[in-house]
Amino acid sequence: MKIFVSVVSYRDPLLIKTVNSLLDQQSGDNELTVCVFEQTCLEDSLFTIDKELTENRNVKYKRIDPEYADGVVWARKINAAHITDEDFIYQVDSHILYDKDWDRFLIQDWELARQKANSSKVLLTGTCHTFFIEDDVVRLNTPEHPITTASKYFTVTKRIRMPAAHGEHIPRTEDVTPAIHIWAGNFFAPIKWVDEIGYDSRLFFEGEENYMVLKSFMHGWKLFHPRQIHCYHYHDTHNDYPTKHWVDPLVENQYGQLTAKGHKYWLKFLESIPEEVLQDYYEYSGLDYINSVIDDRARTLQIIDPYQNSED
Repeated sequence: MKIFVSVVSYRDPLLIKTVNSLLDQQSGDNELTVCVFEQTCLEDSLFTIDKELTENRNVKYKRIDPEYADGVVWARKINAAHITDEDFIYQVDSHILYDKDWDRFLIQDWELARQKANSSKVLLTGTCHTFFIEDDVVRLNTPEHPITTASKYFTVTKRIRMPAAHGEHIPRTEDVTPAIHIWAGNFFAPIKWVDEIGYDSRLFFEGEENYMVLKSFMHGWKLFHPRQIHCYHYHDTHNDYPTKHWVDPLVENQYGQLTAKGHKYWLKFLESIPEEVLQDYYEYSGLDYINSVIDDRARTLQIIDPYQNSED
């Protein structure tokens, strides 16, 4: 299989580790294109730090100065324009490391999901383990027993009708399991998802995942978690990590303006969705967009598996 790995990076010093990990830990079973869109100054860029890596035959690379960046969804949309004949897209954050054979596990779990849903319109998503860097040494936070993700919602911001999701770690499962949320930084789907759902760059950051969930659900895509987590997200990306637009901003009030614009569009998008679709999603997930409430089943991982009686 051919996998298009989309990595967009805003001033991220760990980008080099992510690209190397993707390449070094692949199984060799699949053909990878690691497409990198870096938004950082030239002196700090991957091009300067490791030009040979940007010229790797499995890497497509482009860069702009960070003051011209317009948000993660905008960057992902630009990156996706480089898709050619790949079968799958794997969309990841720029500060993630991987277990050996990560791509083989994704393909295997996707096939299980396809069989379970009796449809090729299935996607995989989940949270990650974490990793730390102490005295320039990477330390993977690997649990004693294998784990996976279960998604849940815990609150809704009433003013903009935007729910907040949480990925709880649970023991590894024997089969892929239904998801009610998409994590945009660890997301695997057939390429046709890009053509059918894709990206709306009017969303800056907040609302990206909610948009992906609702539009995917509306178009008949089935959401699943993998059986086991095989990736590690950098633990210290909160607060003053440089990938945040509000940290040492290069353009005055850029974050505030783009966030307000994104919130406005999110509400417009939400209002465009037929009420019967929102009702169907509520029945599936326990998240009620119509009344801005969350049922206990969405908070406590007690959603009903719609495929449990499948004969596929």
